[in-house]
Amino acid sequence: MSGALTAISDFLGWNNAPSDQVSIVVTTGSTSRQITNWTSAVLRLGIEIMPWTAALGMTAARASAAGVNTINPGDICQVYIGTDLVFTGYVITVVDDLGPEDHMIEVQIASKSVDLVECAAEFSTFQMNSTNVLAIAQAVCKFAQIDVISVNGAGDTDILAFSVILTETAYEVIERLSRLAAVLFYDRPDGNICMSAVGSRRAASGFAVGQNVERIQTVRSLGGRYSKVIAITQNTVSLFTDPNVNALESQMGVLTVGVEATDPGVPRTRNMFIPVENGDENNKVCQQRAQWEVNRRYGRAYPVTLTADSWRDAAGQLWLPNTLAPVTARNGTVSDLLIGELTLRQTVEDGTHADVVLMPPDAFAPEPLLNPVLADKFLQVMNSAQNSADSSIQTDDLPPLKDTTS
Repeated sequence: MSGALTAISDFLGWNNAPSDQVSIVVTTGSTSRQITNWTSAVLRLGIEIMPWTAALGMTAARASAAGVNTINPGDICQVYIGTDLVFTGYVITVVDDLGPEDHMIEVQIASKSVDLVECAAEFSTFQMNSTNVLAIAQAVCKFAQIDVISVNGAGDTDILAFSVILTETAYEVIERLSRLAAVLFYDRPDGNICMSAVGSRRAASGFAVGQNVERIQTVRSLGGRYSKVIAITQNTVSLFTDPNVNALESQMGVLTVGVEATDPGVPRTRNMFIPVENGDENNKVCQQRAQWEVNRRYGRAYPVTLTADSWRDAAGQLWLPNTLAPVTARNGTVSDLLIGELTLRQTVEDGTHADVVLMPPDAFAPEPLLNPVLADKFLQVMNSAQNSADSSIQTDDLPPLKDTTS
């Protein structure tokens, strides 16, 4: 009986530990109200998940008493765990599910970044010059009333020129920008998004088999890995090979530029070719990309998926994406891994659990990207003309940079 009481007290936050009770604050017009005591909750957060989402369930009888039936799609919504704000967004869908034995109401919520993912990017001009990554990202988010916050200066990267494709969503623009700056971007609790380096924070504790880990799956794989990643030029040399020489050796000698990266963990010959793009001065970007291909594929080959018995570390802080945490295996081996994805779930019957996906930090490093403007000869000429005339192409009025950290 004491175990059941402990489970109930943990669910409702009756002890001295931080509460794990899920609640929402819903704002309709000028009226706000808090709704608690959900019978089920599933929250999904991640570095590569945008928007963050929540699905909260309640019996129809309880929902009527709590005022859930007055919630409407489009209402502004803040999702809390205890007193911790997890994310800010909108009610997307309200589901009324009536069956022969039960009647449930489910409220589905998405963070504010849902508008960045689904809506077009709009500018007064789609060609920007002499600006930087953070400033453009802030401009592209303005329509959704979302700010972009730099963590420790991430994204404060000057770029000569940037061209927005007319049909791109705001998310797609920011995704290209983040690769130019070699940073991650993801949701923040306050409804804004941040740009950050990989592993911007560290948990006070980690995950250990036999302690807070209920289930763990580790993977070791050669899937998608290559023994060597080789950069090659793109030209017509392969069409004109002397038949009296070793064709492959002759072609490769002309096509390769001396840029390659190797994965010593791949035992047989498995080569991957990547192109050297126009405008890549001294092959700098293709060298970075070759090493990125090796590092990322290695990192993705060793994922750890586990279920923890709590949503918080030893200091009472919620597990969050882009957090470094030690993982102690059954044999005592400790690996410092990065939290990439979280599913926080809770029901009255089953209690509180966190499904966590962790990988080596290199698995989340953004792909190096050559600015497409620099790879386009026509745009290079236009930019050169603008720099000399200083009036040929209009530039956006971008907001000043903010010296803000998360």
